Amino acid sequence: MSKNVKITGDSREEALDILFGDASDESQVIIDLPSRGNFYPGFKGIEIKPLTFSDEQKILGSRNPQEDLVSKLLEKTISGVDVDDLVSMDKMFLLMKVREISYGENYEFSITCPACDTSVQTSLHLSDHLNIKKVPEDLEDPREIMLPKLKVKAKVRFPRSREEVLITNPDDIIKNIYRFVTSINDNKDPVFISKAIKRMHIMDVKKIVGEVSMTDYGINPKFIFECPECNYSETMSVPLDVGFFSVS
Repeated sequence: MSKNVKITGDSREEALDILFGDASDESQVIIDLPSRGNFYPGFKGIEIKPLTFSDEQKILGSRNPQEDLVSKLLEKTISGVDVDDLVSMDKMFLLMKVREISYGENYEFSITCPACDTSVQTSLHLSDHLNIKKVPEDLEDPREIMLPKLKVKAKVRFPRSREEVLITNPDDIIKNIYRFVTSINDNKDPVFISKAIKRMHIMDVKKIVGEVSMTDYGINPKFIFECPECNYSETMSVPLDVGFFSVS
């Protein structure tokens, strides 16, 4: 008659270590960021690891529309820098890398054609979107720029991940862009900066917005969608909804 052997907590963990001991470590150390890591004091690289099944289920099962799933995802899969401190170009790159090493570089999803409402199954190779355009080696944060109409110098900085909620739509950008300007003509008073921006020529405001967002650097999250039914064509962004973090 067989005996039931009681498994203690220690022996259970030992058995789990043995079970997964030969599993290959798919984690990667990323140094080659779009920002070059220049904006993170003491930067030595970011270790990135694949999602676990448990991580995926928590993401897919989230019912909180206010929760920043991207930041939660990165908190579980990267180390070496605080997720809240990431600049957007690095955050997007790391998000793509997490998806790539977790599920492979092929990303399949459906898109409804804006012209004919046909649901089109689309497939992208993420490695095609991971070509980095890095910032210049001497780029600083904050950095000095010249306002084209006022002909004075201003200092601007990159928004960090924790601040992205402040600039999620055009109205928010107009209201909050002053937060990313550290000085105008050597004046560092936030109230002065806010009032000055409201009185600026549109060319100066666009200069500030462009320098703060720095969309010229990082990775290209765009692809060309072509509908096989009506031949409609449009440049679209890679959809980063919850389906991005699932093989299904």
